[in-house]
Amino acid sequence: MIKKKYFLKLLFEFIAIFMGISASFWLNQISLENQNEEERQRVINNLMTEVNEIRKYCDQSLKSWNQDIDIYSSLLDDDLKINSLKQITRSKSRIEYNLIYYRDFLPPMNRYNSMISSGDLKYLKSEKLKEVLTRLHSINLSRIKTTVNDEQLLKEQMISLLTINHSNLFVKAVDNKYSIEDYAKMLHVSIKNDLKLKSNMLVQMKYFKYRISSLKLYISSLEELNEELQLLVVKNQS
Repeated sequence: MIKKKYFLKLLFEFIAIFMGISASFWLNQISLENQNEEERQRVINNLMTEVNEIRKYCDQSLKSWNQDIDIYSSLLDDDLKINSLKQITRSKSRIEYNLIYYRDFLPPMNRYNSMISSGDLKYLKSEKLKEVLTRLHSINLSRIKTTVNDEQLLKEQMISLLTINHSNLFVKAVDNKYSIEDYAKMLHVSIKNDLKLKSNMLVQMKYFKYRISSLKLYISSLEELNEELQLLVVKNQS
């Protein structure tokens, strides 16, 4: 009888200890899941903020890049239309920028890069979301970066051509005595009479157009990313 009571006492103590450990483990799991959920929400919110920032950057880039094409189209036209050119810009420096400077593409990605370094992307459960992020920031961004590198090489050739054969254009660009009309006409004549200069600009035009098509693909992935993030927000609120 005594042995039975002793056994039951040990059994109750064992059950109590087991239940205590189980409850502690269960509470720790809940705490960990809640912490992970908080981190997941933080990551999602940061990505959504960055998507909006990148979209604004892309919209501005698309506007500038389309203007680049319009300026070159006006200058390469057989008959220079000054009024059309002045609708795009009234600045000689803006035209000169088109000729000798390449446009880099540096979308605001500090948050995403920070998540990569810290490993915070592990909190994202959606494989589709991870796939879209990779496509956006690796594949599609790389396409644009390639056009930037190619354009940089073309700009170096352009600077060499202008410096050697048309150095007066650099002088007239900063001389206030010459209006944008005077500068554009002089540049237009130089383009018509210099086949190398014209061909360089025509090749650049091809890269301008390819760059825009790459940017539109990038924006498409950005919109897909935004849709995935919005779906997660709605799912978490339900």
